[in-house]
Amino acid sequence: MGAPTPLTDGKYIILFDGVCNLCNGFVQFVIRHDKHNLFVFAPLQSDFAKQKLTAANLDSSALSTVVL
Repeated sequence: MGAPTPLTDGKYIILFDGVCNLCNGFVQFVIRHDKHNLFVFAPLQSDFAKQKLTAANLDSSALSTVVL
């Protein structure tokens, strides 16, 4: 995929499995350690994530991971 591209406000999107306890723990870890407030989050199951993944030519139904 290449290097992540920030949103227009300089933040990076982390897409995560919203039903996975490990993924939710990862999100909480990032929130606690994100001193510069660089990350925003969306579950892979959301319409927003599906649009972003489709635009990147990724199959949103096949992912069970974290995507930056």
